[in-house]
Formats: sequence, structure tokens, C-alpha cells
Amino acid sequence: MNVTEAADRIWDGYRRGEFFPADVVGRLSFDDALRVQLDLLERRLADGERLAGWKIGLTSASVRAHFGTDRQPFGHILESGVIASPGEVALDDLVVGCGVEPELCATMASDLHGPGADAAAARAAVANIAPGMEINQKRSGGVTDFELSVADNLTQWAIVQGPESPVPDEFDSDSLRVTMSCNGEVRADVVGRDVIDDHFLSIATLANVLGAYGRHLEAGQRLITGSFSKHDVSKDEEWRAEFSGLGACSVRFR
Repeated sequence: MNVTEAADRIWDGYRRGEFFPADVVGRLSFDDALRVQLDLLERRLADGERLAGWKIGLTSASVRAHFGTDRQPFGHILESGVIASPGEVALDDLVVGCGVEPELCATMASDLHGPGADAAAARAAVANIAPGMEINQKRSGGVTDFELSVADNLTQWAIVQGPESPVPDEFDSDSLRVTMSCNGEVRADVVGRDVIDDHFLSIATLANVLGAYGRHLEAGQRLITGSFSKHDVSKDEEWRAEFSGLGACSVRFR
């Protein structure tokens, strides 16, 4: 199955509210999956959406080991999927279930091109960072196909972004502590070094992977740099993520 055929099948499924088409399962390579995702992005842009930024996947050694790969995919974020904190989301809008993950958000000050980007260059190219969350739509329906998930934009649905601030001189990705709570009850309390790669290394990786597909990070784009924890969501829940030294963001699901 070629890239255009796979994109056609996934796109047609979106329009019917159906996801992970059976005739695409097991038929994509990693490289083709990223090309399919970019094809789908161009269709969204042609339909009037605007690209807000990017995400990087597999941002911890344990997750990469789980999938048996060192390759890290990108995903894209649409302007319509950027929610200011405090936010509110109707679960019925997601159709097929929802998950939420606390993630650091970054906004680019300048363009960053790969290959050859490193963590120092990434840090210098970032204007601001903010507490954030990613909202994921559970589109797989239990189908386990990593490459198809990559083509399907890594379950991305929206991000929630809290107040931005310049990167503090003393900011240390490894020691960043994140507490995630639901209706006031703590569900996760983690420190960066235990669960996630250095954020600027992840941004550099994102730039390098995008570079292999003719893309680059652009000034003004928003990025999310990986999950600190993962949580299922139900109606009438308010989730709050607190990032040490940076502040907090929240979203209510109804």
C-alpha cells in the first residue's frame, strides 16, 4: 500500500467517524507512516486548519524499549486544538474516549533546522516554556499497530497551555517535578529524570526528525515535549498539572 492510498483510507475513515482502518493495519513502515501523517496534515490545512506546532513521541528510554525502537516519531498540533488554561472540553466532542497527560509546552523564538540540532541549540531557540497537558483521542479501538498510530498523528487531539515564561537560567529538565491531580486528588507526582528525556534534547530530536522529511521548527510554533504520566478521563473531572517553578494549568471535562 502506498502513502496516498493509506492516507485516503484514513482520511475517509475520519469523515465517517471510523479510525484505524483494518486494511491499513500492519501495512506501513515507520517512514511511510510519517509521510502519511504529513499527507493528512496537508489535507487538514487545505480544509482551513492552521498548523500550531509539533510533538515528539517516545520520550523515555523505557517507552522506546517497550516499542523495540530508538526511532522517535513526530506529531502535529493544529491551531484549533490549542486550549488556554483553565480550559473546558466536552467529552462528546472526542467521540471515542479520552486520555490526558501533563507535558511541558515550549514556544519557539527562532527557526530550528535539522539535521545536526543539539540540546544547546534547541534551548537557545526557545522563547518561552509553560505548564501544559496533551489531550489524546483514543482512536485505535484496541488495535496495536505502532506505525498506524504514527500515521494517525499519535492520538493527538488538543493541548492545554498554562501561563508562559522565559526559560529560567537555572531551569533543569531533570529536576522538574510535576504533580497531576483529578478533582483535588493527586494521581501522579514525578520528577523528570525518572520518567522523561531532557526536554531540549527532545526538541533537538524533533527538529532532526522533521528535517529528514523536509520540515523544520518555526518561530512562534508551540511544542510539547513528552508525557510525565498518562491518565484516563471521565465526565465531571477537573485535571490540574503543577510544574515546579513554572506554575500550573487545568482543564475540566464535561
